[in-house]
Amino acid sequence: MTIDQADNVERFGALAKAYQEVGDRTWLSGDFSEANLQTSRDLYTPESMAARQPRPKGLEVYALLSGLPFPEEFVDQLVRVQQQISAVLADSLHYWVAPANLGVEYCVFKWPTELITDGQLAVIREVLGGLRYPPFKFSIRGIQVNPDGCVVAKGFDGGGVLFAIREELKAAIPFLPARQSGWAHVPMGRILEPLGAEKFGRLLRLAEELKEAPVFSTDIDVLRLVHETRWYMEEKTVLAEYPLVRAA
Repeated sequence: MTIDQADNVERFGALAKAYQEVGDRTWLSGDFSEANLQTSRDLYTPESMAARQPRPKGLEVYALLSGLPFPEEFVDQLVRVQQQISAVLADSLHYWVAPANLGVEYCVFKWPTELITDGQLAVIREVLGGLRYPPFKFSIRGIQVNPDGCVVAKGFDGGGVLFAIREELKAAIPFLPARQSGWAHVPMGRILEPLGAEKFGRLLRLAEELKEAPVFSTDIDVLRLVHETRWYMEEKTVLAEYPLVRAA
């Protein structure tokens, strides 16, 4: 499938703007608010939060991703960023996605509050089996911290392949949930409590350093249909893999 390169350049600019519009709101206040952070805190079990050892809740999701894991060199660079941020956060409560669980999401077929039938799963498998896209370069161009404490790596898909797959799935699967990502990010973790003005200021300075860097890439050549039973892929089953293949 051919993707218009001019459209791709325009979409990259729109994606960068979409990231920035959310990320910039984080720094309008002098610290994270309890209200914003509650969205993040609700993803973890109450007992683990009380013990200050956050563990994601058991929540059932069906989704299509790449990564899980990414190649080692790519993962190492993401982990280095996690470590840089941890050095600033110190003992402030936060959670990092495990290296083997880092991934980029194309779409979600079922959210925790929804149901999915065997018949719907059969349709999903049939549609995924019919996808015809080439491998593509996936690049990280900066890190951002969102107002709810979510830390993401800003991803961009070479050739527009990720977004083309997402749009085809929206068109082909009538029961696809309306709530879908509009980004191509890699979720890296969450900050789970206010930091205080001094530490928040240091985090802002680090975030500015990381805003456009690091820039690193990997090749994506497989899609994975995943049944997740604990948030942030801590418990999951890969149900099927769908290779991306260049046309002969």
